Amino acid sequence: MTRRRMTIGAVAMTGALFLAACTGYEARSGSATTASGSGSTSTQQATSTSSTSATTTTTGTYNPNTDPLVQMVRRVEPAVVNVTSTVVENNPFGGQQSGQAVGTGFIVESNGVILTNDHVVEDASSIRVTLPDGRAFPATVVTADSPHDLAVLKVNASGLPIVSLGNSSALQLGQPVVAIGYALALPGGPTVTSGIISSLARTITAQDENAPGGQRTYESALQTSAAINPGNSGGPLLDLNGNVVGIDTAGTSSAQNIGFAIAANAAESILAKAMGSPAVSLSA
Repeated sequence: MTRRRMTIGAVAMTGALFLAACTGYEARSGSATTASGSGSTSTQQATSTSSTSATTTTTGTYNPNTDPLVQMVRRVEPAVVNVTSTVVENNPFGGQQSGQAVGTGFIVESNGVILTNDHVVEDASSIRVTLPDGRAFPATVVTADSPHDLAVLKVNASGLPIVSLGNSSALQLGQPVVAIGYALALPGGPTVTSGIISSLARTITAQDENAPGGQRTYESALQTSAAINPGNSGGPLLDLNGNVVGIDTAGTSSAQNIGFAIAANAAESILAKAMGSPAVSLSA
């Protein structure tokens, strides 16, 4: 298991478990063509499909405006932010190179207090936070808890949308959850995935070249079937009421529908410490 930070210009993907901060790559669009026996056959198949689709739509009506899951995502998504850190990393030739580590965070106080993973911002020379509406702010680290892989950031802003922390100790196996984050640093806003709580207390080890011994161990981590991809690190794992029950942290490249999050209750102490900091208490 490796923890992956998405670093644009410095890609590193090793092991089975990755930390889900994102190592950038260039996404390319493409197309695939499937040949058919004749042009007339293809036309007929398309017509049949269209007819079937039209028939299906008459059997029932779906209104996303009344779907509680859709409404929850709409309510929470404005508070989920892209966190981009400028970092310097060792290259395979023994030198150093500059890159950008991309992850996710979420706003917990309207005056610009943001929670994320420490590995998203560790060793960063600068940090930039971008909201889904396009507004961007330089950010500073108020406090960090490297052993628990959590960090609190601050941007100079007010009146920002927020998301609330829930009680992760009340989670049940099989409970539906939603992950929101900037997977693969794709443009166009955050990615939304859904799943269930698969386990309540996993102990996992993830590779992290910046940690002692080159790895981190997470105890009592939540396991979820919601997709956790590079770039999701620091993003919220939400219950269906829109409360944060976990902080998305790691995924695996050797299996499907297995991701891991730090339980939200583990963030209470670092948030309390941050709220007592002059950088937060004296800000707007």
